[in-house]
Amino acid sequence: MKPFFSIIIPTLNEERYLPKILRSLSNQTDKSFEVIIVDAHSEDKTKEVALQFSNKFIFNFFEVDKRNVSFQRNFGVSKSEGDYLIFLDADAGISLSFIKGIKKIITHKKGLVFIPHIIPDEKNQFDIKLVFNVVNFLIDASQYVGKPLSSGGSMIFEKNFFLRIGGFDESLPYAEDHNLVQKAYKWGVRANFLPQIKVKFSLRRLKREGRLKLLYKYLLSTAYVLVKGDIKKKIYNYEMGGQFYANKNKEALFKDYITQVNNYFKGIFKED
Repeated sequence: MKPFFSIIIPTLNEERYLPKILRSLSNQTDKSFEVIIVDAHSEDKTKEVALQFSNKFIFNFFEVDKRNVSFQRNFGVSKSEGDYLIFLDADAGISLSFIKGIKKIITHKKGLVFIPHIIPDEKNQFDIKLVFNVVNFLIDASQYVGKPLSSGGSMIFEKNFFLRIGGFDESLPYAEDHNLVQKAYKWGVRANFLPQIKVKFSLRRLKREGRLKLLYKYLLSTAYVLVKGDIKKKIYNYEMGGQFYANKNKEALFKDYITQVNNYFKGIFKED
């Protein structure tokens, strides 16, 4: 039977985090979906752990040579069969009624673009919860002011509309999610923010880099998008892949951060 949803997950060295999201998907109360993993030739056991779930749902695993999250998502779409696309990161978390809840909304409310509410994947951190509440408010409000924002890796698109607007821009180093919802807006389609549908956002990068540094990066990219538009060149380091959380020591990361800050203040507002 044709799936209603195609869930697309780009991966690179995600053996530690991928099983959690796949386990949540295998336990969904509504199984009207397929899972498409697009892996950029991981050097760990990502493929092996992914294939352990191949009999839990409609499952496809593809390997591509290009390590680019937008390319990997677009490739996954090209292999999909569902009417709606759900984009998730490998380290995301979802409830067991995630699919059922989204399907109910789409069936009754209709729509072409949806953005779930994001929450931190750990409890008992009041300051982090407060930041996430502000972020969700801004994402929701931005849909009405001509410069819509998104929430990173978790979005839902009607497939034909996604293809019509050209999918993810593979030339952008990051903020490709903002670019996508802004393209939709230019086509007259406003994203529906879903406060009742929650996706857990991993704090692993925050733990690795530190709160201030990561907040700086997110604020910087958001401000750039709002002031100047698409980010066409890297303005800071933001690597894809689980290997990022096992290699560099804190001293090296701090030096990278200082270099990125200096480069930003030297040239971010210069004419391209």
